Amino acid sequence: MNKSRSRNKERVYKMNTRVAFASTDGQTVNEHFGHAKYWEIYDIGEDIEYVDSRMVQASCSCHDPKVFEAMLDALSDCEVLLVAKIGGGAAQFLISKGKRVFEAAGDLYSIADSLVERKLLEAV
Repeated sequence: MNKSRSRNKERVYKMNTRVAFASTDGQTVNEHFGHAKYWEIYDIGEDIEYVDSRMVQASCSCHDPKVFEAMLDALSDCEVLLVAKIGGGAAQFLISKGKRVFEAAGDLYSIADSLVERKLLEAV
């Protein structure tokens, strides 16, 4: 299955942003950050380009920031993380490490389109 797809060519994009989507099925953002074992990685810009799928050890219900380090290492090249839910402590930890974190649940491509349409991937 080809997971990449072209976007509307009428839009102009400055560069790609690497985004990690927490997903159990590769198509739906449906995982809480602390429970996410599977991540779908995409570069989003003029096109939505599939990069790879990654499996990490979920941090479960532990709220110790040290537990988040392994997950952060596995997603170190991703600028943006998309999860169905995330706790305040985990979100603060990721933001302090330079990540942008968004809560959204549903179809991965619809969420990717919304990120671009709402200009949420532009540099802050």
